[in-house]
Amino acid sequence: MLLPRDFFIQVPGGDNFGHVYLDSLLTIIIFYIFYNFKFIYKLIIVLGITILVEMSQNLTTRNFSYQDLLYNFLGIYIAIVVFYFFIISKNKKK
Repeated sequence: MLLPRDFFIQVPGGDNFGHVYLDSLLTIIIFYIFYNFKFIYKLIIVLGITILVEMSQNLTTRNFSYQDLLYNFLGIYIAIVVFYFFIISKNKKK
């Protein structure tokens, strides 16, 4: 997020849950859009966007935070597990 924190409604679970949730969504969307790409390329795209957004917060009223970055990575990890779980379960049904 590059907008001030006060601009958003407080979410249950706080800011950390927001990082996990948004990066999970970003990861699932990227993995879906680039479905035919190799895993490593999809991961590089997601990590690149996440790190770029987190670092560009220094240009706004927000600040870079390693804790936020860790929660972003947790969201990416959760999304990868969920994404591939559904892919595997979908392929088993065929």
